[in-house]
Amino acid sequence: MIVLKNVDIFNDKLKIEKGLNIAVKNGKIIDIFPKGVDKKEYSSFQHIDCSGCIVSPSFVDLHTHLREPGFEYKETIHTGALSAKAGGFTDICCMANTSPVADNESVIKFIKEQGDKTGINVYPVAAITVGLKGEKLTEFGHLIDAGAVAFSDDGVDVPDSFLMKTAFEYAAFFKKPVFCHCEDKNLAGNGVMNDGLYSTLAGLRGIPSVSEEVNVFRNIKIAEYSKARVHICHVSTLGAVDIAERAKQRGVNVSLETCPHYLTLADEDVYKSGYNTCFKMNPPLRTGADVEALIDALNKDTIDCIATDHAPHAVHEKSVEFEYAPFGIIGLELAFPVCFQLVDKGKIAIEKLLSKFTVEPADIIGIEKKGVCIGSKADIVVIDMETEKQVTEKSIVSKSKNTPFIGRTFKGWAVMTFSKGKVVYSNIQRHLDK
Repeated sequence: MIVLKNVDIFNDKLKIEKGLNIAVKNGKIIDIFPKGVDKKEYSSFQHIDCSGCIVSPSFVDLHTHLREPGFEYKETIHTGALSAKAGGFTDICCMANTSPVADNESVIKFIKEQGDKTGINVYPVAAITVGLKGEKLTEFGHLIDAGAVAFSDDGVDVPDSFLMKTAFEYAAFFKKPVFCHCEDKNLAGNGVMNDGLYSTLAGLRGIPSVSEEVNVFRNIKIAEYSKARVHICHVSTLGAVDIAERAKQRGVNVSLETCPHYLTLADEDVYKSGYNTCFKMNPPLRTGADVEALIDALNKDTIDCIATDHAPHAVHEKSVEFEYAPFGIIGLELAFPVCFQLVDKGKIAIEKLLSKFTVEPADIIGIEKKGVCIGSKADIVVIDMETEKQVTEKSIVSKSKNTPFIGRTFKGWAVMTFSKGKVVYSNIQRHLDK
């Protein structure tokens, strides 16, 4: 039983409501009342001063790599969930590129069972094709019965367009989205960063933006033909946004995600990093013009949500030449603070940003998530909007530390996370216990 005092809330009208107290009991928000009001019926509750904080619905991440089973030295479902809680996430979708691949009922059930032990909701995304090989479809119906919420061969795009059409038709029948990693491997080749001025200056092979855009177009067109729901993962280019925007105008059931790093970093940062492999991800960091286009697309709702693409790697894997390092960075703990820079710079409203982390991604996978209101589930996060904190390897909860934001200072940190009415993470310093 807790009273969160002196907070602003992101309410069920998706607006910020200022100067309130919130009472939580038995997994629900039982009361919201003005600050300064002392209600005797809550005298036995723990009172916590949250001045300078916003209370929001807890975050939803549609794109996480938890690495288990098979790559537990990078991350486990347990450690990934700890990282999620520290970032304010209580609902995370984990991708299928495990070992063995999440292409059968046993692996999906294993992920669900391990996820149920974490105190948050872990939703398996099942593979589209057996072994992620792009040759034979998985058993969609059985995987859904086992707990899969969507389908994706994330990390690769199914090259056979006829097979992809069949996958969309099955997904449409079962009313599940297909998450698409859009990349033409022949165009991307052996590139390691965005193809352009800075790849030339760095002497590194480039990945052209068209390698993403041609498959965004292909997958949207096939989904449109199949009357399926398609979700485009980690959009990074202006061209991809333009293609999706036109599709939305035609009424195609398409949604888009982008990631914090694509909103705040560019290929120039890769060049300036001195070949820091923590700046290597796929798709790669694009141009400054692409960054501004993505921010604009967020504000126009062409991009529906922000996902982390949390991709842990061990230190020894990233401690090699840039060309040989694996793609990917961690993101669960840093996602909101990194994006909150955009609010501070006046590039996006706080309400819009919170919506992209909460109700909009929840809608894509069909889970309930609404603004903070009396009677709603206490799946909430308390976000400190004022205190600055530096990112250090020691401060990171994730088993892996591969992020380009080490040494940077941010505001907008999750200081308390509630899942299913229970406090699953707390790093708040201001306590008024009664």
